[in-house]
Amino acid sequence: MDIGLDRARPGERWVLRCRRPDGSATDVVGWLAAIERATVQIAPERSDPVVVDRDVIILARRAPAARGGPDPMRTPVEELERAARPGWIAHHEPLGEWTLRDGGGFTARANSALAVGDPGVSLPEAADRVVAYAAAHGIEPWVQVIVDSAEDIALRGLGWQPVYLVTDVLVCRLTTLLRDGLPDPRVGVTEQLSEGWVRAYGRSRPNRLHQADLRTDAGHRTDGAAVRMILDGHPPRAFAAVADPSPGAHAAEAAHEPVAIARGHLSGPWLGMAAVWTEPEHRRRGLATAMMRALGHWAARGGARNAYLQVAQDNHAAHDAYGRLGFVRHHSYRYLTAPG
Repeated sequence: MDIGLDRARPGERWVLRCRRPDGSATDVVGWLAAIERATVQIAPERSDPVVVDRDVIILARRAPAARGGPDPMRTPVEELERAARPGWIAHHEPLGEWTLRDGGGFTARANSALAVGDPGVSLPEAADRVVAYAAAHGIEPWVQVIVDSAEDIALRGLGWQPVYLVTDVLVCRLTTLLRDGLPDPRVGVTEQLSEGWVRAYGRSRPNRLHQADLRTDAGHRTDGAAVRMILDGHPPRAFAAVADPSPGAHAAEAAHEPVAIARGHLSGPWLGMAAVWTEPEHRRRGLATAMMRALGHWAARGGARNAYLQVAQDNHAAHDAYGRLGFVRHHSYRYLTAPG
């Protein structure tokens, strides 16, 4: 007879110790999908639910909402930047360990060379290759470098100059972010990019992105195709949305006209979150936190252990808000532009 399942709720992560036919025992770890009188459905990490007979369960205990692991602050900076690379990228090609990127002019991350590691050529030649790639793709010659890294110092020695914002990368264990809660039922999470989500994303950037730029119909600007490639590319990724934050609203409605959105990207043990935005009249209701935690639950089922965010260094309000959720600064990066 199993012990502890009387306290269980679907959606929680549990460990079920089960007796095998030969008398030995094994553990099944996963998220409870259904609890019936004779059976339990549990979904292991990256798997569909399996059915376990309750009469073979020796012991049941609730597990943390995500797997544990080393302190995320121990992750090398270069490793984290490489994990973040596929989460916000369109056209690209390698230059040794560097990545040349073109996103149709949309976002600095997607339109700068990620200068981390060995480019495979001398630094002056690598700098020239960045300039040539940018010219061929009609974008500014920018590189993204870790602040005070060897690449940062060497490129500035060649005359490259800081431009745009310094960005802090914040990290947190998923168990810290998720605590013991279940996903907020007002938040919908889907791996399909909906038109409602795209429209909300356009509203979140009114001075930098026009709705026409998001269209993919023939004859419209190619910027829209690049935007969609950045948002929708390189799965696994998911889109969180809230349609109506009032009590009793259902998450399934969120795909139509969201009032709050967020995007998550899974890369190995890392969940990267971006595009966290709420309509001004619906702010200060905890929707951003609810969406981030919903994405955290989604990522935990895919094996994620940690989360990261990228926040402008001078955005003190965001730093304070994310700090209250457990995020701490891991490192900073900035952009350099070619001389002249």
